[in-house]
Amino acid sequence: MKILVLSDSHGSLEYMRQAVRKEQPELICHLGDCQWDGQQLRQEYWQIPFLSVPGNCDYPDPHVPLEYITEEQGIRILLTHGHKYGVKNGLLRLQLAAKEAQCQIALFGHTHVSYCEQVDGIWLLNPGTCHYHLRYGIVEISSGRNVCCYVTK
Repeated sequence: MKILVLSDSHGSLEYMRQAVRKEQPELICHLGDCQWDGQQLRQEYWQIPFLSVPGNCDYPDPHVPLEYITEEQGIRILLTHGHKYGVKNGLLRLQLAAKEAQCQIALFGHTHVSYCEQVDGIWLLNPGTCHYHLRYGIVEISSGRNVCCYVTK
């Protein structure tokens, strides 16, 4: 399974479209800061499942949670924008939240800086911003146990 991870688009819908066309993912995740972009992408590529969470620049809606947990092929994934966990000051809070939720992957944005590393058995992936260039993250899951995460440059 291939998951396309996008964040901090801030109105750069064309880069998101390019990523979808290039990668042909089976799931798209948008991690906020311009949820409208994500909704537009969802409408254009309606045949691809889509998950999203709001960012700190999105209009607050009390009915939309700041984080979401999904399970794909037996792998639990935490989606969050990251501001709730103070990711600009470090990733420990996010890592601990993912561990407590029994997630193997934590996807986040907010910093606009790409990051992908496995820490204490948990993949932490920030695709960076796709606002200025074609930048995104990929999560590949095979056989329900093998996980590969990376960020395009």
